[in-house]
Amino acid sequence: MPSEMSFEALRLQVIQLSGRVALLEREVQFLLGHETTTYVDNPPPVSYPQVVELKRKGKIMEAIAAYRQQTNAGLVEAKAFVDNLEV
Repeated sequence: MPSEMSFEALRLQVIQLSGRVALLEREVQFLLGHETTTYVDNPPPVSYPQVVELKRKGKIMEAIAAYRQQTNAGLVEAKAFVDNLEV
C-alpha cells in the first residue's frame, strides 16, 4: 500500500512549490526583459512517432502504454499527453 502524506506534509510541499514557481516566474520575466527576440510558444514537433501512429489508428490505450514505456511517465501524464496530441 503506498504511503500517504499527512495534511501538514502536503501543505509544506505546496508552500515549497509555490516559492519555486514564484522564483521561476521572476527569472522568466527577467530573461524576457533582457531578450532581443520575442518568445513564441511553439513546441517542437512530437518525437514519438509510434505514439502518434497508434493514436492515429485509434489505439489510445496502446499509445498511452507506448508513451509511458518511452518516457517513464506516469499514467495520468501519459494519458494527458496522448489526449492532447494532435494527429
